[in-house]
Amino acid sequence: MPKFHIFRESPALFREQILRFWEEYLPGTPAARLDWLEHNPAGPTIWLFAVEEKTGELAGTISLFPKDLFFDGKKIKAAILGDYMLHSKYRVFGPALSLLKAARDYRDQENFDFLYTIPNAQSKKIVEKAGFRSAGRLYNLMCPQHCDFLLKKYTGARTAKILEKPLLFALKLFSQATYAGGKGFYEAIDWQNEAFDEFCHQVHASRTQCMTGEYSLSYLDWRYRQNPEYNFQLITSKRPQGNDLQGFFVISEHDHRLELYDLVSLREETDKAMIREIAAIAGKINCRGIYSMVYQNNPLLSLLKKCCFFDTKDHAELFTYPENVEAVQYWCFTAADRNI
Repeated sequence: MPKFHIFRESPALFREQILRFWEEYLPGTPAARLDWLEHNPAGPTIWLFAVEEKTGELAGTISLFPKDLFFDGKKIKAAILGDYMLHSKYRVFGPALSLLKAARDYRDQENFDFLYTIPNAQSKKIVEKAGFRSAGRLYNLMCPQHCDFLLKKYTGARTAKILEKPLLFALKLFSQATYAGGKGFYEAIDWQNEAFDEFCHQVHASRTQCMTGEYSLSYLDWRYRQNPEYNFQLITSKRPQGNDLQGFFVISEHDHRLELYDLVSLREETDKAMIREIAAIAGKINCRGIYSMVYQNNPLLSLLKKCCFFDTKDHAELFTYPENVEAVQYWCFTAADRNI
């Protein structure tokens, strides 16, 4: 049985091997992501490598992405497990469990408050074996902007086309976003806006018993504008009179889906108004639906349902280590927290 040496090293040493792993196991991942990860404002990515002792062949990798979170005015330092990849010939008697345990051990060495991951069905059991425990369900929601693709599952294409318009009208009628008070002025974020960080400070200060991610301009610039993997839009909401910031949202469009990554404001009415604006954007680019991932304890889950977002039943689970971290139960987790 082969033996493996697991150690921390700069990704530059294994650059070509990492790119080959990405091509095979995470297709579509751009090479520029490797350099981008090193500039994370919360800290550079920690890479762990498993090498077969006799041959020196790279057998697997795992990485820890530092992530700053905030809970009741206190900074929480977490890390996301990613790039968990194993060479196909080492998947049976390989370093799968050892890599996870090594990542777990780095929690203490790097002073992370906790680690988290969202395993797929194939890796769930081994993640549990490494000591991670489920912290709850992540709901994948969808607000239809077209209904024919859904109706075709139950009726013919012609009937689906006839029923689509009245059904969409009914959804709009029942959505609380339709009746949100106050109109905002929406525009792409001004990356030179010095007042933005003050607004984000107000958001963190106003949210008690709620853990949120980092919203500073420098972080959002790195996370979204510089991201080499996806194209994001970060849209701000301002008052019609004056230039006061009311909130912002982050969206990304691909495969006729508009993904809602984050929605941040100080008032629920602003949240509803921004959801209405997101629906207008989805209509302009002809997306079939707005999709969002939300943690079971996030108050946004209830609000989205009131705005006619429906549970797709495509659930995921959030796993953490260690399991008893008080702040996690108050996490306002969105798709923005799924990655760094």
